[in-house]
Amino acid sequence: MPVAQGRKRRSDRQEDVEDADASPEPQTQRRRTQHEEDEDDSARTQGGENVDDMAKKLVRLALACEYQRRPIRRAEIGDKVLGTHGRKFKEVWSQAQKNLNDVFGMEMVELPVKEKVTLQQRRAANKSQSGASKPTPSWIVTSILPPKFRNPDIINPPSAPTPDHDATYTAIYTLLISLISLSGGNLPDAKMERFLTKMGMRDNTPVQDYEKTEKLQKRLEKDGYIVKIKESTGTGEDDVYWLVGPRGKIEVGDEGVRGLAEAVYGNLGEVEAEELHRKIERSLGIGERPPEKTQAPQNGEKSKRGRKKKSVQEPEQEEEEEDDEEDSSDDEDE
Repeated sequence: MPVAQGRKRRSDRQEDVEDADASPEPQTQRRRTQHEEDEDDSARTQGGENVDDMAKKLVRLALACEYQRRPIRRAEIGDKVLGTHGRKFKEVWSQAQKNLNDVFGMEMVELPVKEKVTLQQRRAANKSQSGASKPTPSWIVTSILPPKFRNPDIINPPSAPTPDHDATYTAIYTLLISLISLSGGNLPDAKMERFLTKMGMRDNTPVQDYEKTEKLQKRLEKDGYIVKIKESTGTGEDDVYWLVGPRGKIEVGDEGVRGLAEAVYGNLGEVEAEELHRKIERSLGIGERPPEKTQAPQNGEKSKRGRKKKSVQEPEQEEEEEDDEEDSSDDEDE
């Protein structure tokens, strides 16, 4: 009997030890699982798979560039956002666009390529097109808010360096872009000087830190609002004229020019407003194009182009035409 009791005590002790060992197993498993998840998260971040973080970086970069009126360049995105994970550009770009749309009411828009207007620029472009790829795109940030929310009372000018300074600068480049656009997109330098004289800006400007007109024009060129072109005429003198720059086309565009012209003329009657609208469209080169007319086949001849454009839904009609042609050919042979 004492031997049996000793065995029972030993078995009870073993069961207690096993229970004690078994109880902390779930905690150990939780720790291991949590540790593995932390490692996965850190690996995902180090491997560049966390698209949300890179999209937030791209949003910050876009807002910073727009504050300075600098274009967002592809190389800068690769250096400051993507790093060694350039293949995730499309995924990061889509997420950043969604964040800009949902949070800020903005979006990134691609800038148009600078026009090749001079003879030297066209020749250089033709040489580069032989073995070069497409030019690297760049973007700016624009608002997608409805027009009723773009009221100056709601959206104040940026404090760069002061709201009054930025508002004055915006008014000047909007007016200059409108003058160039309403002049057919090409404004000679002599006319530009006459316009600046009428504006009281022949030599000096009201813009802070850009009191000289020449200095302000250089800033407008740097920001991409206007472009100054010098083209040799072969007579020893250069032909100088002004064009609208890439940023000016996107930020102001035809809608901004039309709105400025209508605001200058004020409230007009229905007939006068229609006449003004027609003149603005003509000056901007947005005339109504007549619809393309297709020439009907003459002498009952069937047009080959017309037969190629037939839809697949008319096979029976084509077969009947082929049968008629075969019957006519048989009659001619007889």
